Amino acid sequence: MAGFPKPKDKLGEKAKQPHPGLPLDKNMLLLLITRYKGNISKVADSMGCNRHTVRLRCDNDPELLKCLEDARERRIDLLEESTWEDAIADKDTAMRCFLLKTQAKHRGYEQDEAKNSARDIATAAFDFIVNKSKNPAEPKS
Repeated sequence: MAGFPKPKDKLGEKAKQPHPGLPLDKNMLLLLITRYKGNISKVADSMGCNRHTVRLRCDNDPELLKCLEDARERRIDLLEESTWEDAIADKDTAMRCFLLKTQAKHRGYEQDEAKNSARDIATAAFDFIVNKSKNPAEPKS
């Protein structure tokens, strides 16, 4: 419509044209890294540059690197939380076992195969003693 000003691009929308050679504003990068939860490609698109440029800028600035790591850790936290909720709500036994073996080791849930093998041997020995069955190691007659 004629006479109305053209709406400005919203912050974070993909830039229409890259701006090579322009310095990347640190405060803007901090904001966008947080907004896009550490997704460098989305940050680069909204800044009008390539992801390699953003990555180099982050790698050379401890504050930006810390912000990037924090944003990604927060995304992992959200994923973990939703996985826990799904495992409980959907009664997904395999997911429950996986979560317990990886997140509850300190409570005795183990994923260590050596311990599992030792438990299997102990169970077989116990069964042999209790059931007085033939020793599986002896040759068949």
